[in-house]
Formats: sequence, C-alpha cells, structure tokens
Amino acid sequence: MDKLTMDSAQEVLLKITKIVETECSQDASALLDEGFVLLAVNTNVFEDSENRFVYALGFPKSLDKLSDWAKSNF
Repeated sequence: MDKLTMDSAQEVLLKITKIVETECSQDASALLDEGFVLLAVNTNVFEDSENRFVYALGFPKSLDKLSDWAKSNF
C-alpha cells in the first residue's frame, strides 16, 4: 500500500462517528450500502455449534446522515 492510500485510509478512520457490531451478514451488507466501512471481521467468542462471524463497522460521516433504518436498529 503506498503512502497516498495509507493517508486516505487514515483520514477515513479519523472521521468515524459511530461503531457498530453485528453477527448478521445481511445487516453488515446493508450497513456497507449505508456508507459504513468495514473495520474488522472476527469469529464469535462464544463456544457453540455454529461458526459465526462478528462484523465491526464504522460510520465516517455525521450522525445526522444515518438512515432511519440504521438509527433504529443500531
């Protein structure tokens, strides 16, 4: 990754106004469509029979730009 790309990525991270986590891949996909950026994907910390992932997403815009769906669900 070149310096210009790193600077651009760092700028986005500094603008994060809200961070959410979800185990639902459909919700994660919808949040990406809303303008969230993917911060991390990890495995679920609970020991159960399902292999689930936890998606951490950040919103790099003003909170007033969140959709009603995102406001009411996250």
